[in-house]
Amino acid sequence: MKSTGLVKLCAVTSGLLLVAGGCGHSSKQSIQGHWSGFNAKRPNYACTVNIAGNELEYHGADSNDWARGSFVFHDDVQPNEMELTVREPSKSSNQMIHAIYQVNGGEMTVAISSSSRPVDFSTNSQNEVFKFKRD
Repeated sequence: MKSTGLVKLCAVTSGLLLVAGGCGHSSKQSIQGHWSGFNAKRPNYACTVNIAGNELEYHGADSNDWARGSFVFHDDVQPNEMELTVREPSKSSNQMIHAIYQVNGGEMTVAISSSSRPVDFSTNSQNEVFKFKRD
């Protein structure tokens, strides 16, 4: 897997860039489903994330840019946080990805880092930011 993948995400992350504002559902329920988006550093680089339960699958535009994993999220802090453990592909197995996320209606923003949790949604040398729309 290339480093532009879920290792930098997050549906996904980002995606997994995950609380729907004002909908009254728990975070886990509000993030379920298929999301399409892009990397903010490379807007022409399309990616998708599918979230089912606490499982996440990411696919980038490059066929070698994919990952599967499980996540735990914390919606009791602001910004909301997620810890993703990559299970596949095997060369990235057990890698931990730290993320923050926000959902506004049918849009989700995720900032990720493999070194430390991002503090905001700015794109910089430590963070990758992904923007998604629910399919």
